[in-house]
Amino acid sequence: MEDAIGGGAGKIFRILKKHGEIFLLWLLCAVSISASLYIYTENAIDVYVIAGAAAAAGLIKFFDFLRSKKLGGLIYFGTLITLGMIVPSVFVGGAWEDRFAFIRWFFSGAQAEETRVSFMLTLMPMMTFFLASAYYYFTRIIYRSSMLALVSLIPFALAVKAAAVLPFAYAASIASVNLIFFIIDGRKRLLKGSSEKSAAGSAATVYTDFAVAAVLLALIAPKPEETPYYEKFEAAVSIFSFGGSGETEYQGEYKQASGRVDELLRGESILLYVIGSPETAYMKTQVFNTYDSETGLWTNPDDTVSGKKTWQEDAQLLSFEKLAAAVETAAARNRESAEEYGFLDDDEYLLFGKHPWAEQLTELTDYQSYSIVYAQNFPAVYVPAPLRTTEVSISERRVSWVARSDAGEIFTNMALLPLNVNYTVRYYSERPLSSLMESGLCDISAEEWENFLWDAMWVTDGDSEEYSVLSKFRKEKASADRYREDYATEVSAEIQALADELTAGLEYDYQKAKAIENYFTGGSFRYDLGFEPPEGMDTPEYFLFESKTGICSDYARAYVLLARAAGLTVRYAEGFVPQPSPETEGTYFVYSDNAHAYPEVYIPVAGWTRFEPTPAGYIGSGGNGASEDEDSDYTALILTAAVFVVGFGIFIVFILVSPKIAEGVFRLRAKRADCGKGVVMLYNRHLKNAERRFGESFAAFTPEQMERFADETTGQSLDPLADPFTRACYGGADIDRDTFDKAFECYKAQEKAMKKAQKNIKR
Repeated sequence: MEDAIGGGAGKIFRILKKHGEIFLLWLLCAVSISASLYIYTENAIDVYVIAGAAAAAGLIKFFDFLRSKKLGGLIYFGTLITLGMIVPSVFVGGAWEDRFAFIRWFFSGAQAEETRVSFMLTLMPMMTFFLASAYYYFTRIIYRSSMLALVSLIPFALAVKAAAVLPFAYAASIASVNLIFFIIDGRKRLLKGSSEKSAAGSAATVYTDFAVAAVLLALIAPKPEETPYYEKFEAAVSIFSFGGSGETEYQGEYKQASGRVDELLRGESILLYVIGSPETAYMKTQVFNTYDSETGLWTNPDDTVSGKKTWQEDAQLLSFEKLAAAVETAAARNRESAEEYGFLDDDEYLLFGKHPWAEQLTELTDYQSYSIVYAQNFPAVYVPAPLRTTEVSISERRVSWVARSDAGEIFTNMALLPLNVNYTVRYYSERPLSSLMESGLCDISAEEWENFLWDAMWVTDGDSEEYSVLSKFRKEKASADRYREDYATEVSAEIQALADELTAGLEYDYQKAKAIENYFTGGSFRYDLGFEPPEGMDTPEYFLFESKTGICSDYARAYVLLARAAGLTVRYAEGFVPQPSPETEGTYFVYSDNAHAYPEVYIPVAGWTRFEPTPAGYIGSGGNGASEDEDSDYTALILTAAVFVVGFGIFIVFILVSPKIAEGVFRLRAKRADCGKGVVMLYNRHLKNAERRFGESFAAFTPEQMERFADETTGQSLDPLADPFTRACYGGADIDRDTFDKAFECYKAQEKAMKKAQKNIKR
């Protein structure tokens, strides 16, 4: 029984001894490949990793085959060049725009460019081939545990450059395998009788130096001035992923406080909604009314929202087209009355005589649009909808009513809507608002607008739709006035002074609101999702007067405070900005990182109107609306790619020529040394070369034994080197220059002969 156990253990030991290093080599390759791909997929194991690990196993066998061929190096570099030139062309494409997109993606961890399957199919073979070949070289060709550690740091250096975070398990696994290889390296040196001391201390120094160097090199490549959003790559990768239910951890709830809506962007990007619509429209979820200067957040009294169930008919009355019809009817009734009483020449009696600007109201038009919204495993209490929503139809039988708050927040009787609910939203488009405000119709005071509505209602039949329309616009104005009074905000002296400066000489609310918006979009402010203000300095004052750098929440917060200081009626809103599908017209996606904060200002005639202080190109999804030229620094991309290519080239050259450089330096030192010392140097170097070539220890060999070994293995006499070494080392004799030169030539001849003999042995 014991013999059987011993035999089994011995068999296992022999298998481990024979294949253990190969398995460790493959394991290091597989873990490093997984770490490199994790930066772009956030999947530790998926089809890409499995394919890479399988390819690494095949490459190890391929490299073993190349070792037995004289043209192995040539075949290797031919394969490397083929991969570097053909693979990107096949999968990424030949267009420069696609190449730049791949470079942006590679160096940003999928932040500046959406991940595509073609990108992954380009990265995987090149990364797998490079890591497998580098690891193979430093474990099977030249055993260098320190260089192995350097190559092992590449995934982490790439993560630093791409601003990605790798799980600790990767560092622990890679470090553990490297430690095993270091122990194997030390054991081999011990068996060879190496007299080197302080190996552990030297190794620790090497590891530290390489770690610092890798981090510094990762920081050399230039970065974009603005930190881009974390882009949506799960959709491309998910079709190849294994495991998981695919359900989001997000759920939409009303909050008591906000102010950092872009925090959603710092997590995993999750698809929340798919929308079918003829146009893009901001989808509002919640409004915050009160600013807490101590926390810098916008707050509400509680985490619930109240509203009316019978709101849809009233919302449909707030139509500019209906307003135009109501004004035209009121003017006609007014003219009939003036003609009846003989006041046609009295401007104070005529509606358009008293309010001459109002005649343009009869030319107003409106555009009614719709959005069909499909939730994607996303339960929410709110119903994201545009600002001027008039109707919501939800395909869920448990929804008994749909309510709307005065601020436009829409919700139902359900605590959370189902995961995959779909609903249709009908709304008046925001597009007419721009032309309305630019026409000059909004350049009136709030008092003038209210007086006109009163006068128009006075001459309109009280039970007509026209009267209801005019009354609804007036009630909206009265509600806005109450809102301004209820949520008046005290601001700092600095913000008040800036508000006064920006609106100096301006009379009307629209002019002031636009002037404040232009202040942010004029070019002096910068969007940066990665920017963090100093501790205790996350204030609107620091954003406005010091950093001028922030995210949409910072822009919206500062805008609302400036607008309130200027006397405007304004509120802080949050929601989503859908991004158009690049493939299907009329289809839009809402991801968690499409969250956005923005201000809404009440403007006479126009009503509640959205303004946008966040710089163009960073609204909602951080640049999806910007052109490639706007958010791409091609100089930075070219320099980044050049640094990487040059660095990779230097690394390859270093691997190839470093032994020759070291040998050249040694020979130069030997020639410049005293002849006796030079001979001793040459002999000791010959012993190390023989140990490296033949895997044996020659430290205990006498010169006579080394001469016999040389005769047997190389057929070259070692006497011209061994004899002067014996005389100089043991007899203290002086060696002349002629004898040294002969010893030097013998050393070179032995090196060539041993190299040839080593190849013959491998065959």
